[in-house]
Amino acid sequence: MVIWPWIAGFLLLGYLTMGRSFAYLGIPPIFIGEVVLAAFLLLKPRIALGTWAASLLRPSPLNGLGLALLAFMAYGLWQVGRGILGGSPVVHTLKFFTFNYYTLYLFMGIWIGLHTPDFLPKLIRVIAWVNGIYGVIYIVALRDVAAYVPGSDVPLFSAPSAQVVVILGLLCFERDLRAVWFVLLLNIVVTLVWQVRAEWAGLAFGILAWGFLAGRIGRVLAIGTAGLAVLGMIEFAEIPLVGRNSDVSLSETVARAIAPIDKDLARKLSPNAAYHAGTAEWREIWWDAIWRSVHSRPMTEAFGHGYGFPLISVAPKEAQKNNEEDRTPHSVFYYALGYTGWVGVAIYGALQLAIVGLLWRAYRLGGSPARLVFWVMAIVRVSFEEGFETPFKAIPFYLLWGMTMAAALQWETRMPAQLLRARLLSAAGRWTEALPRRAGRRTLPAR
Repeated sequence: MVIWPWIAGFLLLGYLTMGRSFAYLGIPPIFIGEVVLAAFLLLKPRIALGTWAASLLRPSPLNGLGLALLAFMAYGLWQVGRGILGGSPVVHTLKFFTFNYYTLYLFMGIWIGLHTPDFLPKLIRVIAWVNGIYGVIYIVALRDVAAYVPGSDVPLFSAPSAQVVVILGLLCFERDLRAVWFVLLLNIVVTLVWQVRAEWAGLAFGILAWGFLAGRIGRVLAIGTAGLAVLGMIEFAEIPLVGRNSDVSLSETVARAIAPIDKDLARKLSPNAAYHAGTAEWREIWWDAIWRSVHSRPMTEAFGHGYGFPLISVAPKEAQKNNEEDRTPHSVFYYALGYTGWVGVAIYGALQLAIVGLLWRAYRLGGSPARLVFWVMAIVRVSFEEGFETPFKAIPFYLLWGMTMAAALQWETRMPAQLLRARLLSAAGRWTEALPRRAGRRTLPAR
């Protein structure tokens, strides 16, 4: 019982910090994410499959999630069968089904959140230190190490990616940020230096959500101003920091952010504007090709091209980047649309509505804004980068959502006892208040 929170913590730490490198632990095609999920389903079937079955058979806050997940899994299996019958190799086609079955990590997260509700805030502090230190070391030295995971072309040391989760987690869980200012600063520096626009977008929308839910819009403005001030000081002091593919400065950062929107304005700020815009343009070209190919026939419009289909083949040659094995168009919407059509988009949308409904319920019952902040951040990020079809995004996000939505079920189990206690106290109070008045009436003299 005690070991599963530690296993989940290990997965969160590994996937969020090491990303793709950690995901490749294992023996292909069986990796650490599949091993842990299989062990959880076999050793704790009542928690995962039993909770899911119960949500389908009796009234529960999980009813919506259970039904949406059943439709999502069944539709995914049908897409697998469709791909295999269409001639795609079995193992290759099953890789696409990860988009569906990684959702089962929600149940592990829910169970951990119910039994150890204080585990996640403590874990966030640990991840903050590990990611902050590893991120700085990676930027300074490890990114140039030419070592690879055995049997693959994946670098042994992947770029850190926990910084956005850490910053939002510390904002939501820490009462006094002065106690964690140094580790918070480390992760802010890693975020600014590594220059991933999807992370910036997720962080921006996550902080806005936190500001509205926590009633701290003023602090949101202060955080944004502080971030720009840090970049300004770096540029003014001419500190030689090199990011992912350009120098780190205020003008370079602003140019990178606006290049996909206004390339001409970005050129006035940075000589690298064309490169910054190009990294977004190839996605837009591929997305447009997916849209046109899906809507070319009624069958693909409804059900997509099916799992196993080489979706990169619909893109023009300039957008393929010489990578015919690329399965993800770096957008969860276009992934669902391209492979599963509008029916798949609708089913996955229903699943996300069920998830955010439970997170909202947990928040309304007196929980931390992290319940909704993590969801907003994740949805924004995976709209512009690889997402729930990859283990290093899907598994940690589903675990986080499960841990934070558990409060909705916790309150459900406690509510009957609370209501009974309140009614008993109310009845006892009315009875004791009535006694003195009755006694007083007996002793009053007759007029």
